[in-house]
Amino acid sequence: MKFLKYWRFLILAYMLTVTTYPCLAKGLQASFMPYPNMSHPIRIGLINKASQAYIALWEPGYVFIDNNPVFELKARQPYKLSQSRITDLSTGKSYPLPLTARAQIASSNYIFWANNKWWRGSLEIINFGNRITLINLLDIEDYLRGVVPSEMPYNWNIEALKAQAVAARSYAVAHTGHGSKWFKSEGYDLVPDVRDQAYKGLGNEHDSSTRAVISTTGVILKKAGSVKPGFYRAWVGNSNENLNLRHVSVNCQKLEALTGVPKIVGVTPKQWDATGNVNDLQIIGAKKSRDVYGVALAKILNLPTAGILDVRQAGNNWIFTCRGPGNGSLGLSQHGANMLANNGWQYQQILQHYYQDKDGKLELGSINNYINLSSNISNNFPQAYSYSSITK
Repeated sequence: MKFLKYWRFLILAYMLTVTTYPCLAKGLQASFMPYPNMSHPIRIGLINKASQAYIALWEPGYVFIDNNPVFELKARQPYKLSQSRITDLSTGKSYPLPLTARAQIASSNYIFWANNKWWRGSLEIINFGNRITLINLLDIEDYLRGVVPSEMPYNWNIEALKAQAVAARSYAVAHTGHGSKWFKSEGYDLVPDVRDQAYKGLGNEHDSSTRAVISTTGVILKKAGSVKPGFYRAWVGNSNENLNLRHVSVNCQKLEALTGVPKIVGVTPKQWDATGNVNDLQIIGAKKSRDVYGVALAKILNLPTAGILDVRQAGNNWIFTCRGPGNGSLGLSQHGANMLANNGWQYQQILQHYYQDKDGKLELGSINNYINLSSNISNNFPQAYSYSSITK
């Protein structure tokens, strides 16, 4: 008797499965997984709790449930998602979406259409009964291919685009999972607009911005081993703040007393170290000249940093133009980054200029393993840090 009851239970369970998810009984097999290979997956909320949505695939694909293909999807055929079902608009054939698990939609080339754009990766569906949420699941590097040209013009200097890629990657890593303001309540990491970062999908990609992403693959901003959020804006404050520059006026008599050089007629930065601080500052007097250690002089003069770019005389004062102490929560100025790149700055120098720590140094790392890339920062700062060329 117990044996018969057991078999009745199995038959009932099978019938319920076939009724609820009929294609499970057909033995569908997919030659690809419901999600692409990802070294660092990220989830972007494309549509949140809408009553309906339309999707399509570039190549034939499937609806997956629990990693199993349950419903075949044609290439470039629109499907409607509503009322807990996915429906083929050409035939009316439909399939139920689960309430207790995320359904996944993918094609062999992992390109899909939703919210009027084509996207890389796969699609996750959260079904709330009468509402649905669509989530783009993809690798962070593929995500950045759509972010960088959406945040910065693709025809800007490649070094500015690289700096943008690192800043955007750092922001994304810092705001995934527990760092996300959306994950706990909505189930995704980021949104594709200015509330996080502009992300306009496959159609907005360009070769130059993709090259910037690939050439900086995995590189992020770090501080004490943790990810530093790469905040950035189009413009940051006034023209000086936009380039992260500061001006400090020093009385001639004070400078002469500190340096021991009377009747100063020129102050010239001669050599910078790897962090952009002045090692050698030449003080030229009418009858006597000497070189001083710029870092020590900057500290005595209470300059924001020892990154002295230019010194000019204005009446009875010397005006020191130096790099600011970092823009903090303001972060990188996109227009400023492009101006600096157009004057020969490498992307590491640009990042250091805007994201340096209090000691004037920049810590770069990778997403998975810490690496110190400071050796890649050029020592050729006399040419790269030419303030007069920047302001022309």
